[in-house]
Order: sequence, then structure tokens, then C-alpha cells
Amino acid sequence: MFQEALGLFQRCLGLQEYQFGQPEVDTRASTLGPMELDQGAGDATKSNAPEPAQFDGEPSDDDTWAIIVEPVTHCTLLDTLLAQVETLTSVCGLLSVQGTSDPSWVEQYYQDLLQDRIVAAAKETERQHETRLAQAKFNCALADAGFGTSRVDLPMYEREIVAAYEDLMVSGHDPQALCDRADAEVVFNASIERYLGRSVEILPEDTNRINAIRWKHLTKALDSLAGAGNLPGVKNLPRIQLRRGDCEMLRRRLGSAPSNYDIASKSEPTLLKNAEIYYRGAARLAKAGAATDEEKEALAKAAIAADLTANKGRLRERIAIDRLHSREVIEDMIEEGLLVTHDLEKLGVENLDNEA
Repeated sequence: MFQEALGLFQRCLGLQEYQFGQPEVDTRASTLGPMELDQGAGDATKSNAPEPAQFDGEPSDDDTWAIIVEPVTHCTLLDTLLAQVETLTSVCGLLSVQGTSDPSWVEQYYQDLLQDRIVAAAKETERQHETRLAQAKFNCALADAGFGTSRVDLPMYEREIVAAYEDLMVSGHDPQALCDRADAEVVFNASIERYLGRSVEILPEDTNRINAIRWKHLTKALDSLAGAGNLPGVKNLPRIQLRRGDCEMLRRRLGSAPSNYDIASKSEPTLLKNAEIYYRGAARLAKAGAATDEEKEALAKAAIAADLTANKGRLRERIAIDRLHSREVIEDMIEEGLLVTHDLEKLGVENLDNEA
């Protein structure tokens, strides 16, 4: 599917580049009537072309047809190029999870067909920052795919994550760059967890070192989200607060088996309290903005964080209000690594089918 999409984009780009290099279309075509269009360009130059008729609700041979040709600009070319970069970014995500297919063709595709064109098109527009954001996301995704398929080791993957957003972080006032970097840090943590799950044997000293790296990058993700949330005019603040809560839940997970990271284990009460605060803040913001789905998600997650600290029955209250949505939130949290099996037992919802 992705390769078919890339092929369509390339054909579209080829046509656009051809049109971009052509002289401006003769504007006389916009006043040709149906008969003249049928007769061809030679007859179109006749001076006795019929005057446009008034439209009376019924089609007529005397009606004038207008041909509107949208000009191909540098922005048009850049749109198509960035759409391909976005597709390649999605491909890398799938390759990383699969862990079997070599992603080198993705890098080759980008270098051979897109890299120079993107730089050239972006220089002629005022969209250099947008382009750099797209390239940073792609570079992180490519490094992630390389790590997931054992083509890139952990230190190199970490360097790529840092380098991708280094220039974009100079001002520290771009909420989108901060949120994108936080996403990359969270993906970094998830990829390491998959790597540990596939590895036959990890030495204790290596486990501790890797845990410290994961903790560091999840903390950086929290810092990025906090920075984004404090900027004026930031969009979707409830979602940012939800993600801050998620990052605290991920840091807490490091204290559980098989990671058993000592710092995370000792900090569990604080991490859960922080998560609850962020989730409740997200719920308030979502309610004020009439974002019903995000409000429900935040309330369910806040109840889970509270009950994991001390079983107060808040999740049961949420289930009684909205069973289906509460179940979906729990399933999503399991899939995203925010909860594990023994958490469900502690919450008293280990049998989700009975909760729906």
C-alpha cells in the first residue's frame, strides 16, 4: 500500500515538475466555447467567436466554458515532496515494529528522489521551518527502523534522536517542535522495550545502563511537553497534559519487572500522583473546550492513577458512568505500555470482558 502511494506521488511530482517548467498557459482558452474547443487550437483564433450566452437553467451549445488551470508553484512541489516524506516516516514506523525488513531502501529512496528536491523547493518558499520539522521526524523514524532491525546500535540511535531536533531547539519557543521531540523520545523508549523483549540475555549491568537511558529520555519528553504547554497560543493543551501524564506512567513502568529500575520503583507514589495531576488538568481543560472524548479519557486515566496509589474505587465509578469508553482507555493503556497485567489485578478489572 505504501509503495503504491509512493509511486502515485512520484508520478504526480513528475507531472508537476513538467508543468512547472512549461510557459504560462494561453489565457485565451478560458473564453473558448464548446464548438471552438472541439475544432481545435487552429480555429480558436477566429475573430468571430460567439458571445457568451446568458444561462437560463438549460445547457446550450452557446454557453461559454471556462478552463481553470491552477499554476504549479514551488509550494505545490513542496506539498507533494513532504507528502512523500510523511509516507516514508509511516513506513519506518511499521518496519521498526516488525523488526524483520531492511529499511535501507527507504533511506535510498529519500536520498535519491527527495532530499535535494526538498532543499531546492523549500528555499523558494517561506516554509523552511515546516520542512525541517518533517525532516527531523523522518530522521528519527529512520533511526528507529534501523534500531528495530538491528542495523543501528543503541548509542547511534540515541545520537540521531538528539541531532534531529538540535537546531530546532535553539529558540525553545516552537510548541510543535517540542511536541514532536517528545514523541520521538517516547518512541525511543518503546523501541528499547521491544529490543529487550527480543534479546535472549541481557547482563544486569547492561540492564541498569539501559534503564537509566530510558528514564533520561522519558524525562526529556516531559520537559519538552512542559515547555510546549507553557507557550502562549499553544494548540490542543488538553492533549499535551494527557501526554505528560502518560510519560509519568511510562517512567513508573520502569520500576516493574522485567526492568526493576530502582529509581522508578522508589518514586512510584510520586510518579502516580504527578500523572493524576496532569490527567485531571487535562480533563478540566478539555471540559472548558468542549472536547468530550479527551475529557472522558483524562477522567478515566486520572481514576486509574488514583486507584493505583490507593484503591479508592474511582475507576469503578468511571466504569459505572461509561463502561465502554473506560474499557477502551484501559486497553489502549495496556497496548501503549502504560499498564501491565498486575496493574489490572490491583485495579480489580483483570477481566475486561466483564467490565464492558
